[in-house]
Amino acid sequence: MEEGHNVQKRFFQELKTKLPSNLSMANVVADELNVSIDSAYRRIRGESDLSLHEFDLLASKFDISTESVLTKNHHDVLFSYRNINQGHFDFGNYFQSLIEEIRSLEQYGLKEIIYAAPDLPMFYYFLFPKLAAFKLYFWRRNVFDYTKTDEKLYKFANIPEEELSRSLKMAKAYLKMPTTEIWSEETLNSTLRQVNFYSEMGLFESRQEIVDILDDMRKVIDHVHKQAELGMKFIPGSVPMMDNRNDSTNFKIYHNEVTLSENVVIVKLDHFNVVHLGHNVLNILTTSNSQFCDDSIFFVEKVIKNSNLISVSAEKERNRFFNILSRKIDAMEANI
Repeated sequence: MEEGHNVQKRFFQELKTKLPSNLSMANVVADELNVSIDSAYRRIRGESDLSLHEFDLLASKFDISTESVLTKNHHDVLFSYRNINQGHFDFGNYFQSLIEEIRSLEQYGLKEIIYAAPDLPMFYYFLFPKLAAFKLYFWRRNVFDYTKTDEKLYKFANIPEEELSRSLKMAKAYLKMPTTEIWSEETLNSTLRQVNFYSEMGLFESRQEIVDILDDMRKVIDHVHKQAELGMKFIPGSVPMMDNRNDSTNFKIYHNEVTLSENVVIVKLDHFNVVHLGHNVLNILTTSNSQFCDDSIFFVEKVIKNSNLISVSAEKERNRFFNILSRKIDAMEANI
């Protein structure tokens, strides 16, 4: 019986992480099970047992994994897996799902997103259309292995407008979130290698297509440089304005001189945290396991302590860092 109560306790702990911070768990349980508030509290405190039907009802409603509740081994970590359906993948729907997920974070009391970025954070690809189009083309060929004849050569005009439009909306949603990013001098390398590889394969219709992509990469660097200077994220072409609800900045960026090994996104919320790990380029592994999240935060905070803050202050270091990135782009263009 004691283990049964432990399972019920873990169940309600898991349920708490699924609810927006403005909702009372007792009210939710009472409404979903059609019981009184007092009965809901007795179940939450473990004074009354959840029936199997009630357990199944709440688990299904709030997408609670029975594995995460029933396991007794705290060394096991359960991940949800947003995987790409190779046969029926739609970029537009993929971006829309990320837009909805980003927007939902405010319901859970978003405090901060920490993005350790050995590669350019994917949201920045989509602020400028030529770079966005190239990444979509690259993913089609290298992740999905599309063999359509009209996609053998890269051409900006061949990329569907709907995909570019939704990807831009996704990027704009990210720009509204308070974020700490950790970059290194290698952050641009993977995208530059992709451009170079496709250039050597003769997959660009003209040299101008390559120049346009590199120009958009410069625009990304210039934009993030400006965000770092102001300590604020904003939409390119807009006038950055401080949020009237908060006098503090919403963007920090660190220069890490030791190459980061993997893309890790930590989302800090009011009552729990979430870690997203990149897998096979576009697939995402996600967990809210408290021990895993705490360990990830501890590691990232150590990385931050060994990095240089280049937002707002440290103008010399900030200029030096972004100049290094800009020269990488210039070197690529000079060699094509």
